[in-house]
Amino acid sequence: MAELVLDLHGTRAREGVDIDAFEAFLVHFRSALREFDRASQGKIARKSGRPAARDNAASAFRMVAFRTGSGIATLEPSLAATEDDDLALDAGEPLAVTTLSRMLDDIEAGRRLAGPVVEALGSARRALGEDGSFGVELSRGGARPRVMIDRERIEQMSQATPAGPEAPLTVTGRLHLIEADPPNRRVQVRGQDGTDWTGTYPDHLHDLVLGLIERVVRVTGIGRRMSPATGRLQIDEIDPIAEPTQDSLFSIEIVPAAHLREDQHVDGPQGLAAMAGRWPTDDEEAARFLETILGE
Repeated sequence: MAELVLDLHGTRAREGVDIDAFEAFLVHFRSALREFDRASQGKIARKSGRPAARDNAASAFRMVAFRTGSGIATLEPSLAATEDDDLALDAGEPLAVTTLSRMLDDIEAGRRLAGPVVEALGSARRALGEDGSFGVELSRGGARPRVMIDRERIEQMSQATPAGPEAPLTVTGRLHLIEADPPNRRVQVRGQDGTDWTGTYPDHLHDLVLGLIERVVRVTGIGRRMSPATGRLQIDEIDPIAEPTQDSLFSIEIVPAAHLREDQHVDGPQGLAAMAGRWPTDDEEAARFLETILGE
């Protein structure tokens, strides 16, 4: 079984840890794991409310030992946080273990972490005192080098080089999520290729955005792709795209496009292959095909 060892240092973590400092540290460390998993899925940071089942699974560790020196806590993954095996496990491992491992990989590689992740790790460090720091050592079949999180490392995370260059972008897709709280109002648009783009938008677009939920939109701005399935951008313009219309020639009763998609089991863009059908595979079949469409 995987094992996580956290060694805590600071003015509030000497020969043990103040209980309120330890509680605050664990809350912020748990938040970092949850926000890292959400960012990996291209989701907007959660500010309040009851955590989702996947949030619980991404941070499902339980403490099995504690000893002094500074403060050294040993934790193991716990599958009791969710009854859904698909959430609890990721590639055969507890989701909490793979989430932590990927976060440590990004920290060691100097990759940019999402702002809420850096903020949560910084808060965890400060919970141990202004001079606070903590080590993270994850063993999963073999020990990996301990990763030390201190003030300097937090500053490096904040200034890390982005995963890819920012550039002007135009994205077309369905706007399926809005976070309307200022100052960083955001939307999430699922592009035609399945990529989830999370974008902040200026206040003057707010009234327009509120009327576009579940609409197909075109957004333009500056951003970059973060992973094969996610992207980030600063939105400059957003425009609705007209939905398909139905003529009384084909249907007396107008049926909403969303109902049509559901009835036909269309969950996303189908691509040209879905429209083209099967193309003739030999010359004889091609000749019959042309005869049919030309009426010869």
